[in-house]
Amino acid sequence: MNGLLRGRVALITGGGSGIGAAVARLYREHGALVVTLDRTDGDVIGDVRDPEAHRRAVAHTLDAHGRLDILVANAGVHDGGRGLLDLAPEELADLAATVLAVNVTGVLLAAQAAAEALKASRGCIVVTLSDAAFTHVGVGAGPVYAASKSALTGVVRALGHELAPAVRVNGVAPGGVVTGLRAALPGGGTESVFDDPEDILAAVRAMNPLGIALDADQVAQSYLFLASPGAAGLTGEILRIDGGLGLRA
Repeated sequence: MNGLLRGRVALITGGGSGIGAAVARLYREHGALVVTLDRTDGDVIGDVRDPEAHRRAVAHTLDAHGRLDILVANAGVHDGGRGLLDLAPEELADLAATVLAVNVTGVLLAAQAAAEALKASRGCIVVTLSDAAFTHVGVGAGPVYAASKSALTGVVRALGHELAPAVRVNGVAPGGVVTGLRAALPGGGTESVFDDPEDILAAVRAMNPLGIALDADQVAQSYLFLASPGAAGLTGEILRIDGGLGLRA
């Protein structure tokens, strides 16, 4: 077993599936002790919109392992690519409330709950910004999802400043990754985002200059780097692993 994270303790929100589960596996392979918070399949079961869920997750981590070194704020929900004019005003308000609460407020609540423990360990926070929807249109996201991921660029910078010098805060922004990601439905409930994975992967490859589509295990490598000693000088940064989408005209 590689000891890159040996003795470190990580808490991962949305750690029951997709990118969160891949990060949990890789961290464990590198010697970390990992606790997951997830709505359905975690060491701690809870909704990231609920402050109490984060308090319980941090308390469980400290009780079980005595410290907290890494917070991966990964839980998220999509908007299904619904456009501004595809929705009635009431539907738009409901969809925005759900997506922003999970994707933005959930990150803030996680960081707040973990902050003192992370300061004590001089730890780090890694935030998932997802599929570069914060800079590029035409990537399958609607304006609500784009707004939530754009907001997280500010959250990373603001928390990086506020929690320095004790805690580093960075983000990962992959291109489209086929996972079990769900899209919120106006009025409640969710639906699958990736019903046709092969078509999605082909579209992702066609969009970026490198012509690649990373899987969750490949994406997890960036989370390993940002939690490792090799990233000791990084804070307030967004690591883009989207195949060069930023070069697209």
